[in-house]
Order: sequence, then C-alpha cells, then structure tokens
Amino acid sequence: VLLQTADLFMTLVFELRHLSLEALKVLWQRSSFKCRDNWQPLIDALPSCATEACVVLMKEIIASGEVEEDKVEYFFWSFSFIPKPTLGMIKSLAPLLKSPGASQSCFLGVTALLHRFCSAYNSCDEVPAVQSVMRTLGKFLEGNCTVEDSEGLSQMQLVLKAIGNAGLAAASLAPVLSLCASLKSNPIEIRLAAIQAFRRIPCSVTVSDLLPAGD
Repeated sequence: VLLQTADLFMTLVFELRHLSLEALKVLWQRSSFKCRDNWQPLIDALPSCATEACVVLMKEIIASGEVEEDKVEYFFWSFSFIPKPTLGMIKSLAPLLKSPGASQSCFLGVTALLHRFCSAYNSCDEVPAVQSVMRTLGKFLEGNCTVEDSEGLSQMQLVLKAIGNAGLAAASLAPVLSLCASLKSNPIEIRLAAIQAFRRIPCSVTVSDLLPAGD
C-alpha cells in the first residue's frame, strides 16, 4: 500500500509539472470547492513540483490564507530546494517579504531561492527583481541596524540572517552591513549577525574596513 501511495504521489508531481498556471488554478479551485479533504494530495505535491507555475500557485495560496500555518511553512521550506529558480519565481515571491508578520521561513526560504538563482545567473545583482528584494531587506536595517527592544532585536537578527542567505545578491548591502557591525552602540548579537551576513557575499566586495582598528 505504501509503495502504491508513493507511486501515485510521484505520478501527481510529474503531472503537475506539465500544467500551466491557469490549469493549476482550475485544479486548485475544483479540489477546494468540492471538499477540503480533496486538496490534501495537491498541497502535499506542490512543493515537489518545482516549476514556476507551481511556485506562483503556492504564493497565491499563501497570500490567500486558505491553508494552515504548517502547510505554509512547508511551502516556504520547499523554496530552498528548487534546483533551477526562475526570474518569474522571484517576482512572484518578493511581495511576501513585505507582508505584516512575515515568518522566519518566509525570509529564509525566499532568500535561499534567490541565492540559488544568483549562483547560476551572472550579474544577478543587476536584475530589477533581485534589486527589489534586496531593497526590501535593506529597509529593515534602517541604515545601521539600530533596535529598541527584544522584539526588534529578534526581527533584526532574522533580517541579517536572510541577507546572509541571499549571498551574491546581497553585495549592494555590504556598506550598511559594515556600519551595523562597527557601530558600538549596537547589541553584540546584532554586530555578530552583521558580520555573519557576509558569509556568501563575494570576496571581491571590500570588507577590510568591516571593523575599525582597535575594536
């Protein structure tokens, strides 16, 4: 029975990969309209589909709030493992970072996808959609990563981790990261997180002045 279930699941995944976004939307609407239980196989299969159409549908399902939080987290987690991200995926997912209360998995899943895209795309930091994501993340830093309370501290640490996740795309934020790391009034957790955010930024980006002499 388990083997048969696995075969059916893989068959569904392969079938989904051949569907357009319009066809996927129709499938989703039909499955969710008839019975809530009908959409479970589709929800489970979408993260393994890895096509642009499947990612766009997942984004729309996330934005609609139609599915439970654990399924949303599963969607975000799957973005980290898409082998060949497309520009369309980035354009579709970017607005989620601006959503109020965007989760940790949202920030990390989207930026991991961005890193993989940039690893295969020369000069990705010149792509408008990539620049848009980095501007969104950069706004959270507010120039020098200053925080006022523990909630702000946690949010800033998450954003810095996401920037580090984005890797090649984050080169434009290197000057701000340097300031965040060198500002003595910032909590040590923030300063360390800013340094760690450089982990995937190319060595060609000058970081020799990351910390002032004697610090």
